[in-house]
Amino acid sequence: MRHFFAAIIAFLPVCSWLSCGIAETPLDANTRQAIDSLSTAEIRVLRVELDSQCQMARVTVVPQLVDSIKQLRLREIEEQLRSIPK
Repeated sequence: MRHFFAAIIAFLPVCSWLSCGIAETPLDANTRQAIDSLSTAEIRVLRVELDSQCQMARVTVVPQLVDSIKQLRLREIEEQLRSIPK
């Protein structure tokens, strides 16, 4: 996530530089290539970061969620069993 904000902060000067011209003026090839190169590099970095965060979530968060769902379902089953007339 830290890299995401760094990418945005690094990209802001490029955006402000581009906005200095007339809005209808199309971007030249060098500017488009620079934007493409910057975004590709940042996406590559962010993809690695997000993949590691997802992997960590699978190890830590998912088991906790599964356990919570199991506990809830067991309580529901127990309540249903209590409601059955004997």
